[in-house]
Amino acid sequence: MKKILSIILVFVAVASCTDDFEDMNTSPNSPSAAGSDNLAPVFTHVQRHAFAETRFNTWRGNLIFGSRFADQWSFSFAGTWFGNAAGFSYNAGWTDAAWDDPYAKVSANLEAVIDGTVAGAPAENLGVNAITRIMKGFFYQRMTDQFGAIPYFEAGTGVAAPAFDSQQDVYNDIMTELGVAIDDLKTVGATHEYSANDIVYGGDVSKWIKAANTLRLRMALRAKDAPGSISDAVIAAAIAEGEFLSSNDDTFSVDRDYTNADNLFNGYSDIWWTWDPSPAAQWVLSSTLVDALKANNDPRLFAFAQPIDGGTAGNAADYVGSIVGANADYINANAFESFSKPNASIYSDQSDVMPSLVMTYAEAELLQAEVALDAGNVATAQTHFTNAIQGHMEYWGVDAADIATYLTDPSATLVAATAFDQIALQRWFAAYTYGYEAWAVSRRMNVAEQLGFDTKPASGAGTPGFANTVGGAGNELPKRLRYSSNEVLLNSGGVEQGNTLNGGDDVMTTKVWWDVN
Repeated sequence: MKKILSIILVFVAVASCTDDFEDMNTSPNSPSAAGSDNLAPVFTHVQRHAFAETRFNTWRGNLIFGSRFADQWSFSFAGTWFGNAAGFSYNAGWTDAAWDDPYAKVSANLEAVIDGTVAGAPAENLGVNAITRIMKGFFYQRMTDQFGAIPYFEAGTGVAAPAFDSQQDVYNDIMTELGVAIDDLKTVGATHEYSANDIVYGGDVSKWIKAANTLRLRMALRAKDAPGSISDAVIAAAIAEGEFLSSNDDTFSVDRDYTNADNLFNGYSDIWWTWDPSPAAQWVLSSTLVDALKANNDPRLFAFAQPIDGGTAGNAADYVGSIVGANADYINANAFESFSKPNASIYSDQSDVMPSLVMTYAEAELLQAEVALDAGNVATAQTHFTNAIQGHMEYWGVDAADIATYLTDPSATLVAATAFDQIALQRWFAAYTYGYEAWAVSRRMNVAEQLGFDTKPASGAGTPGFANTVGGAGNELPKRLRYSSNEVLLNSGGVEQGNTLNGGDDVMTTKVWWDVN
């Protein structure tokens, strides 16, 4: 019986992956809706695939890569498919998915909507055009943060082998375009014409303005110490604009639908339950995240996670995290049930399934806190810092009394000497479940170093339990992903150009442009 079940599971896995890869086998440079006077379905398609990806890439890009490289989720337990630092070296299937799937599903369709809604085009619409350019900014910010130099200016335009652009040029152009899009949106009404197809904000123009301004502040702060950045001017413009995500109602997210058989809509639930009761594809919280929350009696511990099997909810001692990137000895010695699983809503197959998060109100407050701190205004930074903590705890359903208690903890008060690190840690918490951003925060703001996990010693060479990732991530948290093997095959000149622009070989240890710390 066990053998038959195994065969069935393998068949399901292969069939599911085949479905995903058939969708991926689409030209990323052939706009399919050019000339149409109804681009609303394409608009929705872009949102869905840019911000709530299919199972395969949610699994690889945002979980195996992003959330693990950010040291928030772990697969280090007996029975996992992803032990011994899987993903910390190049894996063609996984790494290719993080590149091929987004480019194939999003790039050409983005350009189709942008080109099709400009003045004089069949579907001319200034509001939709501006919002799609904002969506483009969110999408390519994520892509360049993963890979460094990427096709940007020619991506999705029909060029067979698009040129690669430096991260500096990508960042500077996105930040500039966001400012123009914000100005354009100020001239349209309260809602845009594709409201019924807008699965992020339901057509609310004011929320798109807030999201765009928050995004450009995110990017400007990330790049502020990088050579050739226009961050100073962008930060000043964003603060002068003054519109940022201002409550949890402004959260940039896409709802998941657990009832929809299409795994595009199921998010983490499809990954979690397809192979249940085997824990092969399931995951737990990292020891770094659990210990960081415990260190300051942070009540989000009980919102982010569940106690170990047999443990008591709300008893911190019963919340245990697993080492990220552990070796086989550690994995084989530790059962899945001995670690804390994430909040059940994250992988729920019921109506309470958590949406796919991209940007939170808490992040917006923390970005403003960093700006105030840089200006020497600690009191204003503290106000934003407090707002961020309270807002994020409220989003996760933390009890009001527990929030009030936590805000009296010394860790909730900024101290000049450590204020940047305090903001960094809260940024890291605020990105929980959105691994792409959590990983970027960790790299730029040195969260891993702050929490003592900057370098991962190999087995027998220091702290025991870590796998040897020499030749891959080099016993460190990865700095970037390698380019897709398909891109190397079809656009070798572009990839070579990308490596030159990145200033290093196509390896996971090469830092991206803004990573100057």
